[in-house]
Amino acid sequence: MHITLVNMPWASIDFPSLALGILKQRVADEFPDSRVDVVNANIDYLDWITERAGLTREEYNFCWDSYFTGYSEWIFSSALYDDPHWRNAEFADLVADSVPGDMLVKGQQLHALAPEYIESLVTRILADRPDVVGLSTTFAQNSAVLAAARLIKKTAPEVCVVLGGGNCDGPQGAALHRGFPFIDYVNRGEGEVSFTRLLACLRDGSSPAKIPGLCWRDAEGTSHANAMSAAPLPASALVTPDYTDYFEQHAASRAGAMAEPHLVVESSRGCWWGQKHHCTFCGLNGSFMEFRSKSPDRFVDEILAMTERHRVLNVAVADNILDMAYLRSVVPKLAESECDLRISYEIKSNMRREQLASLVAAGIHYVQPGIESLNGRVLKLMDKGVTGCQNVRMLRDAESVSLGVVWNYLFGFPDETEEDYEPVIDQFPAIHHLAPPNGVTRIAIERFSPYFNRPELGFGDLTPAAHYAVIYDLPDSELRDMAYVFDAAHQGISATQAERLDKAVATWRHEFPRGRLTQCDLTDSIVLTNTRSGFAWRTLTIDEPWEMAAFRLLDQPCTSDVLLKKLKTADHDVSAEEVSALLTRWRTLGLLFEDGGQTVHVVPHAANQDLMRWVTQEGSPALVPGLLHDPVGRVPRASATAALRCWRERDEETRAKDGIYMGEERYEDTAVHTVSELVARGTQHVALPRPVVLGQGDPGGDREAVRGLTHAREMTGHGLSVDWDLDLGAEIGRWRLFSHLYPPRSLAGPDGDAVLDQWRTTFHMNKCGYRRGMGFVEINDLRHGRQRRVIMRKAHKGKLASLLDGAPASDFRPREIEAFLKSGLVHQVGDLLWWLPSRISRWPVVS
Repeated sequence: MHITLVNMPWASIDFPSLALGILKQRVADEFPDSRVDVVNANIDYLDWITERAGLTREEYNFCWDSYFTGYSEWIFSSALYDDPHWRNAEFADLVADSVPGDMLVKGQQLHALAPEYIESLVTRILADRPDVVGLSTTFAQNSAVLAAARLIKKTAPEVCVVLGGGNCDGPQGAALHRGFPFIDYVNRGEGEVSFTRLLACLRDGSSPAKIPGLCWRDAEGTSHANAMSAAPLPASALVTPDYTDYFEQHAASRAGAMAEPHLVVESSRGCWWGQKHHCTFCGLNGSFMEFRSKSPDRFVDEILAMTERHRVLNVAVADNILDMAYLRSVVPKLAESECDLRISYEIKSNMRREQLASLVAAGIHYVQPGIESLNGRVLKLMDKGVTGCQNVRMLRDAESVSLGVVWNYLFGFPDETEEDYEPVIDQFPAIHHLAPPNGVTRIAIERFSPYFNRPELGFGDLTPAAHYAVIYDLPDSELRDMAYVFDAAHQGISATQAERLDKAVATWRHEFPRGRLTQCDLTDSIVLTNTRSGFAWRTLTIDEPWEMAAFRLLDQPCTSDVLLKKLKTADHDVSAEEVSALLTRWRTLGLLFEDGGQTVHVVPHAANQDLMRWVTQEGSPALVPGLLHDPVGRVPRASATAALRCWRERDEETRAKDGIYMGEERYEDTAVHTVSELVARGTQHVALPRPVVLGQGDPGGDREAVRGLTHAREMTGHGLSVDWDLDLGAEIGRWRLFSHLYPPRSLAGPDGDAVLDQWRTTFHMNKCGYRRGMGFVEINDLRHGRQRRVIMRKAHKGKLASLLDGAPASDFRPREIEAFLKSGLVHQVGDLLWWLPSRISRWPVVS
């Protein structure tokens, strides 16, 4: 039996289909004599359409991300109904206020070409003579999937067409099967078991009437929908996906140059919070909310084996929520591995700073914590189980440990009021240094959510979202069963207040990379640094004992009464009036966030947060213009000895405060270990003792130059700022080789000032860096304006280690040296070969 599984547009080009990867492996296990192929039509479409109409990464992402407007589904409706002009005017009128004009024009162009693409795709699929074609449909894939299914069945009636995926859950799958007779089967619910049982029926010619959840047709063509399974699959039944087809196709396509590929894994299914308190707006987990997770050892082994197999270190975990037991099992095991992973995970927003730090140590660098709002009353309406202050604490602590946070600000809940938003919006300037929402979104009513299932919660009169009637030629009753998104009368705040919220968030997003607020707790004082535009002060020292105690107590949300009680318990003789006055003063300085009678301070620990933020300039990432230019043009005091000078803070004004200077450290050849130790002690800024001069022509000078370059490289990789001076000599024309290093204070040589200005303007963290994998090393290089990804095999890891601090060229064969230098990843300084890329340990946030 030959089975072809298809992942249609608009699935993301960055990620393989978890569902199809699982099914491929499951079918291979159950039917070892069968052939199973996965066609990544999303990637294929990108190549096809770019040649005909041009499609940028941003335009593809817009389509991928526009499910709730219907824009992406409408594009392929022309292929479904074999009409290049299918309802053009009606749809243009419908989305006039939600789709930018240029994207509407682009969409109409894609809409007209969609039938031609579907015909091309189906011709190539059928040329391979499959017996079964399985199409996965989730969110915005529906019309593209239906268009392909229609043409497959029309062209080759003998081919069995099967649909599955999120759009097929419950009543949706039954409606798809009833409404589109060219679909042979629809698999509803978890497909690992039912899909393979269907294949067995097809092979044996037996009846599918007892396969749970399956929709099928009898001899007269009547649609039947079997009852869905009453219990979800246990975690032990979840298989490891096979992504071979995706990575081969991605590497050979335009996607390879547009997007870094990611692994998609799952450690669990369901939601342990949703089992107890289903968030009122959430429609995920449709038929099965029950939480089950893989054994820790199995999950860690699975991740490491998949990264080694595919040589990919970016991992997206598909779970709806982190299993908290993993903090004591999976997280330490990943931290101990030799993999420099970049993992994204969904978590609950009430996690503490030490827990977040453990995630970062394990390679979990981005989280989606489900923050949704900063008002406790609105969060209670959602049944989120957290407060506004806890969510702000989450954002603050994530900044402290360099953890990226992804979230959206939601509104439109029944019973919310204008007063729920006024005080929060007024406090936004105080948290402009914390990760802003990606955007502001009125909640949609999703099938399977409590708002859909329980009209008494406030949305009683639901109709399928308006775009379904424009996209599909189906009666209203069928649209209602097929739809996932529903329209309802708007609830909650007024349009005026929603617009104010949207503008306030836009301001927050603009200010985020341009300002910061940090603390250095020196035990006997706490030094704060502020560069937020909404507050005029620059540095502040808290050294009164009871005020320091109050600040530390406000690390956790508490009421003023509780704060006073705890201060008195700690033998601080203060009055309620003094505490009130202190809170008022700190509020004015933008140090606090208040909600629901509780207060929490908003000051992360200093970690050079501003260096880890990107803005986009002319299509490329860069730091905020001017960020690396010294604000006061200082020249650091000279060192009396050949030693590194270290500070807890990079801000010039703050570095003058008592306790910020950490003293001198030995300036050794083994910079890799030295810098790691400095970071562990809280160092944020380092000054090298002498200029780095290349081209001196003597062994001692060459070794000294490599020592300086190595320190600059290692500090850059750890996110430290560096005071250093550089003389590239005859190499100044090749300055881009070094442009991933933290920009020097001065650059000697012809046009040194102009080169240095360009260096500073285009610098960002991780511009050229490497990561360790199981059996390989990955290098990502953006020094020359385009991304270059290089994979080195395990055999080279020993050579890499020797090059980190500079290795004699005599240790390598001439052919190796030639290859090293040609790669641009190794530089020769006299008789020494030196490794250029920094090891990536932190990941910036793009704004």
